[in-house]
Amino acid sequence: MALLLGLTGNWGKQGTGTRSWAISGLDGGSFMRQKGRPGQDAAREWVTNLAKARRMLTADDPTLTLEMVTYRAAQMAAELGGLGRMIPPAFLWYYQYGYKERWNNPDNNDPSMKRTFDEYLNESIDRGWWDSGLAKTYREVVPRVLFEAGGNMLRRQRGGQRLLLDKLWPDLKMIVSVDFRMNTTGMYSDYILPAAQHYEKMGNSMPSVHHLNFVLIDQAVDPPEDVLNDYDIGIGLVRKIEERAAAREMLQFTDRNGVQHDLRDITNKLSMDGFLLDEERRMDETIKDDAAYGILPPDSSLDVARQKGAIRWTGWGLVGHGLGQASTIKPDETHNPFRWHTEDKMPYPTLTRRAQFYIDHEWFLEAGEEFPVHKEPPGHGGPARQFKMTSGHNRWSIHSMNMTNNILLNTHRGEPFMFINNRDAEAKGIENGEWVRVISDVGSMQITAKISPSVRPGQVIVYNGFEPYMHREWYSQADVEPGHVKWLGLVGGYGHLQYRPLQWQPVPADRAVHVDVEKVS
Repeated sequence: MALLLGLTGNWGKQGTGTRSWAISGLDGGSFMRQKGRPGQDAAREWVTNLAKARRMLTADDPTLTLEMVTYRAAQMAAELGGLGRMIPPAFLWYYQYGYKERWNNPDNNDPSMKRTFDEYLNESIDRGWWDSGLAKTYREVVPRVLFEAGGNMLRRQRGGQRLLLDKLWPDLKMIVSVDFRMNTTGMYSDYILPAAQHYEKMGNSMPSVHHLNFVLIDQAVDPPEDVLNDYDIGIGLVRKIEERAAAREMLQFTDRNGVQHDLRDITNKLSMDGFLLDEERRMDETIKDDAAYGILPPDSSLDVARQKGAIRWTGWGLVGHGLGQASTIKPDETHNPFRWHTEDKMPYPTLTRRAQFYIDHEWFLEAGEEFPVHKEPPGHGGPARQFKMTSGHNRWSIHSMNMTNNILLNTHRGEPFMFINNRDAEAKGIENGEWVRVISDVGSMQITAKISPSVRPGQVIVYNGFEPYMHREWYSQADVEPGHVKWLGLVGGYGHLQYRPLQWQPVPADRAVHVDVEKVS
């Protein structure tokens, strides 16, 4: 798609172009701790120092643009153990979740793959494309505690709960789920910390480049007595850690990077001596800091947001998602990415500093993918099976948090269902609404059939969002998805193809899984 638009000169123009969903405008909350004290003077000092640090990166290479410097700074932060000391999840999946066998199964990979997945993964680590300390951590360290907030991994992890419950759960000493409802992961947790629902706390809608607005979500009702918002849950845990550390006279600890951390007075340090404990004050400070960082107009505040509901952005701020759009935000004008490149002729943040499609990396050359090329889906799920299962973004759930809502259940059949072509259903003696079993090499699920002539013969469609406990046997579509990743996702050491937290890591595929369908007697 990007190549077609590039060849026809349709980047950075009104009414056309390529764009992606990206989060931006989160600087006020993200850098609250780094600025050190309340007030916008502290925010301005922080951004000034950050700008100085980024300018230092251009000392050795003055050709670096602000966009490139932002990416490089994020990469360096990861290398130095910053950004929350994030570890690419792919290595956790591979070493601890049980995916090693699946990813090394030739049926799950492209036939053009010349070596085993193991060989590619080990080479990527040995050559330092993924910081060896990060990549090897989960090979040597077995997880003991799973603390999940907003994830519901037993529903959404490609490969499904069967794999996780068999491989991961036995090693865990404690599973904690933070949620406002009982989901599938919560059913398999030791503790559920009840969190406030969206309208029981203050917040904002996802700040996306699609609409360029900060949209306030004000608190409509008080949460139930035993329910806390996310921030207060976090502070409560920190306060208890501090208390227990003092009781054990454990005043410091050393992390895996050899860095010492003080466990004294950490609650006050995180909350700016209690300043951030008040929800309204915390939101007001966030909005005012966003103004100080240039994202919102100078007079922005919680009061202004309550009056207007939405405040349009005036700039991108400090982080890469926004600056990666490479366009100036203009008042009352539709946003189009890449205008810095197409109009101002700024170089692209690629190896060649051009809009680069040819990737002369040895792995890409070996795979025959040095240029964008069509390849048929791999045989994951079992290449000899009759159907290919695809998915979609259904209009009546979007996310699983809405799937069990009674009102939304009334907009469809109220239970999980699978679209199947009418002729395929007739050949198998399947009637509309009957239960069927969907089978792949890695698992199966039971689901009802919804017959539709608009479905391609040989295809079945299961929309995203159904909770596993809505199915018979509690297995869902994730349990028939092998959850493989493409080996080229492990490439590094090549210009713009480098690991950066939140922006680059292999992603499991869930499209065109080979399955069989049989009627449940």
